[in-house]
Amino acid sequence: MAGGIEEHPGDDAEMGRALRALPRHAAPVRFRAAVSAALAPPARRVGLSTWLASAASALAMAMIMLLWIAPGLPPTATPDPLRPLTRAVINEHSRTILWGESRPDVVPTVLPRAMDQSGVSLNWVFTGDDQIQLIDAQPIYLEGRRGMELAYQDADGHAVTYLILPLPALVLPERGRVQIDRWRPLVRKDSGFTMIMWKQQGLLCVLISDLVSDDDVGKLKDYFVKVRSSTEPYATY
Repeated sequence: MAGGIEEHPGDDAEMGRALRALPRHAAPVRFRAAVSAALAPPARRVGLSTWLASAASALAMAMIMLLWIAPGLPPTATPDPLRPLTRAVINEHSRTILWGESRPDVVPTVLPRAMDQSGVSLNWVFTGDDQIQLIDAQPIYLEGRRGMELAYQDADGHAVTYLILPLPALVLPERGRVQIDRWRPLVRKDSGFTMIMWKQQGLLCVLISDLVSDDDVGKLKDYFVKVRSSTEPYATY
């Protein structure tokens, strides 16, 4: 007896037998799907606007990090468009030093042949003075172009090579130009050599020597003035 209601243990067994005797039917497919969807955790759906906002936030953070890190990164070297040409000039000058001949007595003879074979003619040419002398002239083939080389030697024994190439489309940069007398040629130092480069009549002209100290570069500038004032090259083709 509990709360005035009398319990009969046999009632539960009889109820169970009655329920088992009832007919059973399978649940409809839609009903099972609805129950499964109701019991499953809700799927997170991201709209386009939410995705765009997240992407923009990530991009902004990446840009901030880049701006913070960039000052500490090493600078990227700018490619030098004249590098292949300057290397070719240095190689030709070195070849002249190693294998060239001093032939000042035959320059009047070899000069016309060099002009004929190089496609570069000279209305007049600086042959030398008491400081520097023209000792040889020959045609060359440099950077896919025929040209001319005039070899000089100064009173101290330094080899000074004057190269002339038909490169009308080449534009020398302003950076590195130096005022020498009334001209502003490009002056470069590379691998123990000094080069003075300028354009004349559509031709690239280069004066190169191993004169690299401040005093020696001053000498090379003097030689440049002599050559530039007294030599007029032009392309014959």
